[in-house]
Amino acid sequence: MKKIFNSILLLLFPFQIFSQDVYTLEKAINVALEKSFGIKSAEYSLIASEKSLEAFRASLFSRLDLEFDVPSYSKSLTSQFNPLESKEEFFELGSSKIEGRLSLTQPLIFSNGRINIVGRLFGREQFGSNISKTKDFYTNLGISLNQPLFIFNSQKANLERAEINLEKAKRNYNHAEQNLIYNVKVAFYNLYELKENVKISEEKVKQNEESFETAQNKFKAGLIAEVEALQLEVDLASSKNELLNLNRSFEENLNNFKILLGLELEEEIDIISDLVYLPISIDENEAVENAIKNRSDLLNQENDIYLSELNVEEVDANRQVQLELNARYGISNNEEEFSTLFDKLLDDINVALTLSIPVWDWGQNARRVEAAKANLMSEKLNYDNLKKTIRNEITEVYNRINSAKARVDVLSKSVEIAEKSYKISLERFKSGTISSFDLAQMQLRLTEAKNNSISALIDYNLAIADLERKTYLQYQ
Repeated sequence: MKKIFNSILLLLFPFQIFSQDVYTLEKAINVALEKSFGIKSAEYSLIASEKSLEAFRASLFSRLDLEFDVPSYSKSLTSQFNPLESKEEFFELGSSKIEGRLSLTQPLIFSNGRINIVGRLFGREQFGSNISKTKDFYTNLGISLNQPLFIFNSQKANLERAEINLEKAKRNYNHAEQNLIYNVKVAFYNLYELKENVKISEEKVKQNEESFETAQNKFKAGLIAEVEALQLEVDLASSKNELLNLNRSFEENLNNFKILLGLELEEEIDIISDLVYLPISIDENEAVENAIKNRSDLLNQENDIYLSELNVEEVDANRQVQLELNARYGISNNEEEFSTLFDKLLDDINVALTLSIPVWDWGQNARRVEAAKANLMSEKLNYDNLKKTIRNEITEVYNRINSAKARVDVLSKSVEIAEKSYKISLERFKSGTISSFDLAQMQLRLTEAKNNSISALIDYNLAIADLERKTYLQYQ
C-alpha cells in the first residue's frame, strides 16, 4: 500500500516528493563518522578528557580569590569571669565587622609544594553590656611556603594520570571510529545481500510463473498429470511468500541501517554497491606484529600497568618518614584609626620543620600496598592475555579470509553451471522429457548457488574489513 501511495504522489509531484538519496559504502561511512550516535558519544568522551586535562593544567597556575564580609554581625550571651565579683557571669557581647580577604595560591609541581600570599583587612565595632563601644581596624599581609620534603610528588603524579587518561581517550576515540567503520560495512553488506536476495527471489517468481503457465498449457493439452501442474502452482505461491518476507526483512534492516548512520527514519534512501572479488596478499606475521604495535586496547593496557605502578608507589609512600617545611613571613597592625593603620607594620614570622614518623597502624597501609601490588599483577596478566588473544584473533581472521577466497572461487563457477543447467532443464520440461519436480529441483539449486555466491563474496570483504580493524593496516 505504501509503495502504491508513493507511486501516486510521484506521478502528481514528480520533482518535489520523495527525492531518494542513494548511498554507496564510502558515503555511508562518511555520514556515520559525522552523524552516528556512537561517534558522537565517543567525541563527547574525548572532549571531556581534554577539558579535564586542561582544567588540571590550569590548576597548576596561580589562583586569585577575593572574599568580602559586608558586613559580618554577631550578638550573643557569653560567659566570662568577673574579677570584681570573683565569679563567672554572662554578658551580652556583640560585634559588627566589614572585612576583605585576598588570597593568591601558586602550586609548585616540580617540588610538590605550595606558595600562598594572603592579605586581610577589616574594620570592627565591638559592644556589650559590660564594655563601652569600641572601634578598631586590622590588616595583615603574609607569604607562606608549604614544602613536603623527600616524599611522593602527588601533584606530578596527578598530572601524569590526567595526560595518560587523555591519551587513552584519544585511542578509544580512534578505536570507536574503526569499530564504527566495520559495523557500517557489516550493515551495508548485509543490506546489500538482502537486496540481491530480493532480486533473486523476484527472478525466481518470474521463473515459477513461466513454469506454471507452461504446466497449465500442457495440462490442458493432456500432456502432464494434474498433480504436476498443482505442484508448480504451490511452488509459485511459495516463491511469492518468500519474496514478501525478504522485502519485509529488507525494510527492517534498512531502518536499522538508518539508525546506525544517524539518519531519520523518514528519510528515503537506497544503497548501491560495486562489490567485486579482489584477491589480496596477506602476510600473517606482519599483520600480527602491526596489531601488537598499534592496537589501542593493548596500548591502553600498557598505560594501565604504569598507572598501577604509580599507585603502588603512592600508597607505599603513605607510611614512610615524612618531612615538611612550613614557613611564613608577614606584616600586620591593629589601630583604632584607619589613617594610622599602615604607619607602623609589625613583623609576623613563623617557621616550622615537621618530622612525621609512622609507628603503628596495625598493618593497614601494608595491606593497601599488597592490594595495589595485586592490582598491578592483574594488569600485567591482562596484558599478556590480551597479546595472546590478539594473535589468535588475527590468525582466525586470516583463516577466514582464505576460506572465503576458496568459497568465492568455487561458488562463482557453480552459479554459471547452475544457470546453464536450469535453462537446459526448462527446455526439457517444455519438451516433456523431465517432470515439474525435476525442474523445481534445478531452480532450487540455481537460487542456492546465487545466494551462496553472494554470501561468500560478502564474507570475504567483511573478513578483510575485520582484519583492517584489528591490525590498523589497509588492504583495499
